[in-house]
Formats: sequence, structure tokens, C-alpha cells
Amino acid sequence: MKNYCLIILILLLTGYNLPNAAAQARYKGGAKHAPLQEDILPHASQYDIHLPLSGALNDSLHKKMREMFTRTGMPGITAAMLVPGKGLWQIDTGFISLPDQHKVDAHTVFYWASAGKLITATIITALIQEKKLDGNSRLSQWFPQIPDADKITIDALLEHTSGIYSFNADSTFHFSHRYYAPQELIDLAISKKNLFSPGQYWSYSNTGYLLLAMIAEKIEGKTYADIVQERMALPLQLNSLRALSPQELPANLALAHENGHIVATDYSIPLGAGNIVANAKDMVVLLYALLTGKLGTLSLTYDRLRDLYPMYDKGTYYGKGIMLFDFREINNTTDSWIGHSGGTETYRAIVLYDTATKAFVAVAVNQHIPVEAIARKMLEQIP
Repeated sequence: MKNYCLIILILLLTGYNLPNAAAQARYKGGAKHAPLQEDILPHASQYDIHLPLSGALNDSLHKKMREMFTRTGMPGITAAMLVPGKGLWQIDTGFISLPDQHKVDAHTVFYWASAGKLITATIITALIQEKKLDGNSRLSQWFPQIPDADKITIDALLEHTSGIYSFNADSTFHFSHRYYAPQELIDLAISKKNLFSPGQYWSYSNTGYLLLAMIAEKIEGKTYADIVQERMALPLQLNSLRALSPQELPANLALAHENGHIVATDYSIPLGAGNIVANAKDMVVLLYALLTGKLGTLSLTYDRLRDLYPMYDKGTYYGKGIMLFDFREINNTTDSWIGHSGGTETYRAIVLYDTATKAFVAVAVNQHIPVEAIARKMLEQIP
């Protein structure tokens, strides 16, 4: 016992985070990925976000996109690629609405679904950097009514290890087309039992990211939409990027399709779990800014990739609001992607950094089309 107390005292004196250490010790899920090496991230000096891509690679990308557009029958697409030493390529084409023959143009935005969690987590990380919040802060400080709120940390919400029921798992919500206010979604989650004790396992929770956005609102005294505008869109000059206000449906949003028909969708419901609209160019610039230290210190970005929990699909892992796709496990190739995917039954999106080519890619399609395959075909065009 004396030796144990001495160890605890040493840990306290050295600033070791005991609550987080205890949470990790309780983890009983699948094997986590090894922490990424710091040199895996890109260097800002390699890129020029203001230089349009030209030449053979530009022509090859446009040709490949025309082929994929024809082959898949997708309604519309926004896609962009930032290539080191070469510049930024983008395309926005197709239809906002097939039935109305309303075409995509330079002002069209697409829905990014869960890829928006990158933004929520980046906002929370900024609040931590500014000492307005701590990764070990307890959920009970803001939402004491949540089961186990006194044991659930901000980090657990970021990593999806809170155990909180994800509201979209409820069949009533899932098949409903009506608007749900944030408090309704919280009440829905509370009505279900938590899936496990905090830190014990990993399970994707949209409710957790809804709560994170609401915590940011309480700390900042502003709406989530205003926080995104002030912390992301304006500083990075992302003119298309915005978080939707409740029940907002922008006239320039590419609408979800299924079998050629528009699917009624309220894109604003998830709040911090995924209510971002933008074009692919702005999403590429956003991830570039995050991974090159323009949205907070790089040490905090590395921290977000330190604990990588296994997700549902082989080779996919989750950190703090950021995903890792390890293709050594997926298809025995050597590259990996860092970013975030998202989607619904009628929409798909992904934004990523490819460690092999060091290129950034973003793709969103307003139909359930495998955007990962599109991103891979784009990367294959790089010599």
C-alpha cells in the first residue's frame, strides 16, 4: 500500500492525468492502433492553396471525373484535391435537384454529415488550448441529467468512449422526417440505457457530439453556427462553409437523392454531430489548416491521434474527432488516410490526407455513392 501511495504521489507531482489514466485502464475493447509518428503529418511549406492545378494532372482528373460521373449515375458532386508542389484542383458539377433539373454551380454547397465532427472537435480542442475547458472536465458540469455524467469526460465524448446511446440508433428517429430539437434528442438518449460504463468500450455516438456543440455554445455564449463562422470560416476565408441553423434549408444546397427522386431530409438536426455544408475546396483547405498547425498547435493535433480506437470496419480507427484509415490492414498497401468520412442512406462525404502522396482530397455526393472509391481514383492520377 505504501508503494502504491508513493506512485500516486509521484504521478500527481509530475502532472499525470490520473482520471484519464484510469479510464484507459478500464478499456476492454479491441486493440488500439499504435500512436502515429509526428513526422507523418504534412508541412505547410509544401502547399499553395491559392495556386490552381494545371497541366497533365488537371486534365487527367477532369477526364477521370467525367468517367466516374457517367458510370455511377450520381446526381451531383463536389470534389477537390490539394497536391504538394502543384496546387489545388476542384470540380462542382451535376444537379442540385434532378427532378427540377436545377444544376450545380460555383455557389452550390453539399452536406458533409459526420465529416463535420472534425470541426466540432477542433472547436473543443481550441477551447481546451484557451483554458476555457479541460479534456478531463466532467459532463455533469453542463448536463447532470445524463446517466454517468459525473464519470464522462470531454475526451470520452470526443473519442466515442462515453457509452452514451446515439440518438440515430432509435428506429423512430431514424425513419422520421420531422425536425428534432437538440433537447428532444438528448431526452431520447436519456430514455435509453447507456451502452457501457465510460471508457470501457468504443461506440460511435452522435449524441456525444451534439452535447459537445452545446457545451461550446454554453462556454462561448453563441450559437454553434456563429462559433463555426468566427473560428473556421472567417479566419480561413472559407466562403462556402457554414453550420446550418435549426430547420435551415439553403436554396443552394445539393439535395439528397435516391433512385432519381429527392429525399426529404432535415440537414440541420445533428448540430455538432454533422450539420456542416460547404464545397469540397473549403473542406480540403480546412483539413490542410488543421494538419499544418493553422487551427491550433500541432501538439494538440498529435494528441488527437494518440489514442486510436478500432471502429466497426477493419483498418479504421478513431481518435479525438479524427479518423485513421490504415490500408495495410484494409488491402495490404502501405498508405493511410487521416480525416473523416460521413454520410446517410442518401448522401456520402469524405475529407482526407493521404500519407503516401501527401495530397488532400475531399468528395461529397448527393446520393449513396462510395466516395472512398472516388477519392482513391483521384489519388491514382498523381504521377
